[in-house]
Amino acid sequence: MEETVRSIHPYEPYIPEGATKLIIGTMPPFRFCTSGGRALHDNDVDFYYGSRDNSFWKLLSEVTDTPLAFTNTVEAVNQRKQLLQELHIGITDIVGSCIHRNGKSDDASLISIEPKPLDQLLLEYPNIEELIYTSRAEVKKLIHRFFADKGPHPRRKDNTWEESVWINGRPYGVTRLYSPSPIALWSVSADARLEQYRRVFITGSI
Repeated sequence: MEETVRSIHPYEPYIPEGATKLIIGTMPPFRFCTSGGRALHDNDVDFYYGSRDNSFWKLLSEVTDTPLAFTNTVEAVNQRKQLLQELHIGITDIVGSCIHRNGKSDDASLISIEPKPLDQLLLEYPNIEELIYTSRAEVKKLIHRFFADKGPHPRRKDNTWEESVWINGRPYGVTRLYSPSPIALWSVSADARLEQYRRVFITGSI
């Protein structure tokens, strides 16, 4: 693959009514992207974290006790949207377009990045209070590069967040998940991932 082929993000943000949290990742694999030829498998899902190799929806299905189909169907997409509605959580990615170097999907292989307008999205959905990064480092790096207000910032008196970021003059709580990508799974146990997802998505603890 030529490194000049620009991948365009295939999905708009999905923010259900009443969402108070926003899941933020980086970019789908090259084969999902609109300039990459789109070559989904039968057991991919045409939605965020839809690759058959990504464990995000498997983890969320287990901790919420919600059966999900892992098929390239409209039903599978709608199941995920319904689950997000029930959890009052939206979902988006930080990268709007990029080049997948050598067709690789890991964050380190994303170059020539153009971000999605996260700052405008947050203005449109003022009920969102917490951001959930599905990458331990890359999402935070890109948000601070493109959108974070320059500090220092005052700490709210009632603030129990372990980590936060200021965007548009407003603080947001931050949770950084273990990445659900297949590469990241090598270094984190299944029990540790499940426990974290249970804490974040079920108990609501930051």
